[in-house]
Amino acid sequence: MAAKKGEIPAHVKKKEFYHPNTLHPVVYILEGVEDSRKPSQFFRYSLTSVLFMTIAAVICGAKDWPQIVVASQGMANWLSGYIDMSGGIPCERTFKNLFNAIKPEAMEQALRGIAALMREKIPGEVVCFDGQTERRTAEKHLNLSGIHLLNAWSADNRICIGQLKVDDKSNEITAMPELMESLDLKNTIITADALNTQKTIVAKAIDCGADYLLPVKGNQGNLLEEITSAFNQLDIDIAKADEHWKRAVSKAKEHRDDLRLQKLIKEGPSTCGASFWESTEKGHGRIETRSCMVMSAKDLPSKAEWKGLNTIARICRTRRIGDDEQSETTYYIGSLESNAELVASVARRHWGVENTLHWRLDVVLRQDDSRYRDRTGARNLAVVRKIALNAVSKETSIKGGIATRQYAASFNPAYRDKILKNLV
Repeated sequence: MAAKKGEIPAHVKKKEFYHPNTLHPVVYILEGVEDSRKPSQFFRYSLTSVLFMTIAAVICGAKDWPQIVVASQGMANWLSGYIDMSGGIPCERTFKNLFNAIKPEAMEQALRGIAALMREKIPGEVVCFDGQTERRTAEKHLNLSGIHLLNAWSADNRICIGQLKVDDKSNEITAMPELMESLDLKNTIITADALNTQKTIVAKAIDCGADYLLPVKGNQGNLLEEITSAFNQLDIDIAKADEHWKRAVSKAKEHRDDLRLQKLIKEGPSTCGASFWESTEKGHGRIETRSCMVMSAKDLPSKAEWKGLNTIARICRTRRIGDDEQSETTYYIGSLESNAELVASVARRHWGVENTLHWRLDVVLRQDDSRYRDRTGARNLAVVRKIALNAVSKETSIKGGIATRQYAASFNPAYRDKILKNLV
């Protein structure tokens, strides 16, 4: 009896593909990506094979679909050791059609799965959340800006551990809790930019078993005013304590009380319960000074509104190049202990997501130059780039940048195998 309209006949099944290295964790995870094609015995290409080819090609430096096709053709024999190659290498159109049809959520789950294999859980691991826009995916005639992807970056492992598309009519504030929910964030420290300094995000961090350190700027005007007032009062108290200390030192010298003098010098001026840390770096013709002051948030009027709020911080950065000097002061809220050196380190490591992930995607992998405009396909290809970048970043036996390692991988099958081992 013929099947009803829209139903697949019982005797029709998907073609079975056999991967030589199906136990390889990457192949295994890619096998779990849902194939949206209707069952057919006439499939020529396995979805797993196409995904694996694309990842391998990007590892070797391919930046667009024509290059992915050529790279796959050049390493067909090597690929056959991992995946089913019975159908050969797809054409550019087939690659695009398959990527346009894959559910992005399935690809993003694959990224999280592969990153989990690579990730070393470190107590106090800094996980940075920051968004990036793929500008070439903008559709002006539809009044759509480029797709905006929120990325989660492990500063300690130096890998991207998650990605989520920000809805076209929304922003990162609604997307960040959803991405946090999908990740293992227990015993980590969450950082983000000032846009995401929100009560819902702070609460989600605590619910996930994480700490947080978030900058406070004009979007939280009342909170910023409370914090600046607290530090202004602290400055006054410290100035008074400093004068008191100087008088005590002078008096000890006057009375030749060496024991008292040594004790005062050892203790130094009082910081009035605050923690202070400062560092200076010289290089490239400039001198950079960073100072961090951290104090308890117990007297902050709005403390109860921010779940887990324990400390507030002020970080001052001064850069001097010749006679030119630039200064910047940023305020933070956090659930961390009152340790200025720790807070300063976490705040600085946040910028790894910009300098190491986003910069490499744009400059090395040429993400912004891609003319691939399908919004679903571009989102899926963004996952592939991050998987490939994670793998190449972890391989350090060749002393050189990411582009140098990609160049080596394109010529050396043994080096490609070595890079793939970093994904497990």
